[in-house]
Amino acid sequence: MFNEKARISRRSGLRSIGAAGASVLFGGAVPASSAERRGADEYPPEVTGYLKRLFDRSEQRFAFRPDYPGGLKAWQRDARAELRLRLGMDRIAAAAGKHRPTVETGEPADMGEYTLQKCSIESAPEVRLPFWLLKPKGKGPWPLGIFPHGHSATGHNTTAGVFSSETSKQWALSEDRDVAVQAAKSGMVAIAPAVRGISWIIPDLRKRVGTSCRSHAMQCVMAGHTAMGERVWDMERLLDWAVGQPDVDSRHILSMGNSGGGMVTIFLGASDRRITVAVPSCSFAPSVSPAGYILHCPCNTVPGIMDLGGLPGVAGLTAPRYFLAVSGRKDKLYNTEEIEAAAATVQGIYRAAGHPERCEHRWGSEGHRFYKDLMWPFIKTALAAPVAG
Repeated sequence: MFNEKARISRRSGLRSIGAAGASVLFGGAVPASSAERRGADEYPPEVTGYLKRLFDRSEQRFAFRPDYPGGLKAWQRDARAELRLRLGMDRIAAAAGKHRPTVETGEPADMGEYTLQKCSIESAPEVRLPFWLLKPKGKGPWPLGIFPHGHSATGHNTTAGVFSSETSKQWALSEDRDVAVQAAKSGMVAIAPAVRGISWIIPDLRKRVGTSCRSHAMQCVMAGHTAMGERVWDMERLLDWAVGQPDVDSRHILSMGNSGGGMVTIFLGASDRRITVAVPSCSFAPSVSPAGYILHCPCNTVPGIMDLGGLPGVAGLTAPRYFLAVSGRKDKLYNTEEIEAAAATVQGIYRAAGHPERCEHRWGSEGHRFYKDLMWPFIKTALAAPVAG
């Protein structure tokens, strides 16, 4: 087992912003407090050589580089096509065949400032996912927000402000987890979907090891799919339906999620150019550390993703659309130093795109949670701006 060591950044001369308990990395400051260095220890010498060759940067054919033939647009065209191939989107589409997703909507409940509907979508044959639909009162059209959740069997309920107890409500509100409610109150149509393999579960029948997300991931890979690809597919089918609604302004679409939901957001923003603002929370970090340490849940595994430079390369496919990654200073799942390096990579891609101001990374003062005071100012600025190319 790896020891977790604390580190205090020694960078200096960088500015901070005024948001309470926060600092900005891109063009700005690093955390003021120490952070866990998960995966900082080295593998044994007999392993390091193998891992170094396995993740050799020179072998990453679709990782962004300034001299990529044809420039940034050519790289994005090639890398996005490769990403969808690696996600298994062609196999997922073939498995769906001629299926046409159907949506069932319940009666809206009056929640004061907004309405709440319990809905479901059959995104693929025999895959019916529940979701909550929240709408502001008044006359639209309004921008759209889609909010995939992380590892929680009831994550979509929490996102929509539907709580099983007062205790769960107080916990969720203390960590800003009701993001769909926040969106509806700010004047957005919000979708809080169940995420396949997490709240729409495939039980582990062995009952000895693993979790439902592990079962889902392994079954997908054996079929030539990926769990992440199926999650992106589900979000895209929800978008297909939502953009056809008369009260939705499809020019402005936000995706935001924490943890595993943040991972879905990164891949969705990279894959689907309808997303104009992508805000992953407590999820943005390289796929592996330089030593080869895996920094994410196995259900996020995409075969060959390192050909694109790993997660920073995937995130760079969102350029020049708006991208904000938020991390918690006390989040023990990730490594501060590696997050900083990954953020610098994405910022370099946005500079190449001519819009470094559309890409930020911000630090929250606590752990693995949402930070609404850091997220919503960026989102509102992005939604008010001309539509990004």
